[in-house]
Amino acid sequence: MEFYHLLYPRQIILVTSYSRGKANIIALAWHSPLSFKPPLIGIAVGKTRFSHTSIKETGEFVLSIPTQSLREKVILIGSRSGREIDKFSATGLTPLPAKLVKPPLIKECPINIECKLVDEFDAGDHTVFVGEVLQVHKSEIKEKLLFDRGGRNFFGVEKE
Repeated sequence: MEFYHLLYPRQIILVTSYSRGKANIIALAWHSPLSFKPPLIGIAVGKTRFSHTSIKETGEFVLSIPTQSLREKVILIGSRSGREIDKFSATGLTPLPAKLVKPPLIKECPINIECKLVDEFDAGDHTVFVGEVLQVHKSEIKEKLLFDRGGRNFFGVEKE
């Protein structure tokens, strides 16, 4: 059943993980806030993805919110595996040290959210990772945030 197109538009996020001495970035559109107290965020990651292994191994990730000017970098991130390339080097994005977790923040993203894995559950070909928000880093949002209409049909939305 093809119903996925009915679920768009979706905000694009980047998620960094760190494992075996290497930072990685994955682009995702399947995510959601889950709870205010404690503050929880859910991300759905395909079980075959390199980031899936990293998040399971280390129990940490950083959720970063890209702007419209990062569109081409997001496409590259979503098109290649971290098993094959260093996505920070390939995109020119700048990793910054996080305060409480090992995965880096992304300097070019105005919002970075440090998370500790507190739960996970099977969701078919994906795992939903539940992260407790430990720290939020926010700078002024000067551009439109990046959304996907489905099939990499991206557009920007103003943040209030």
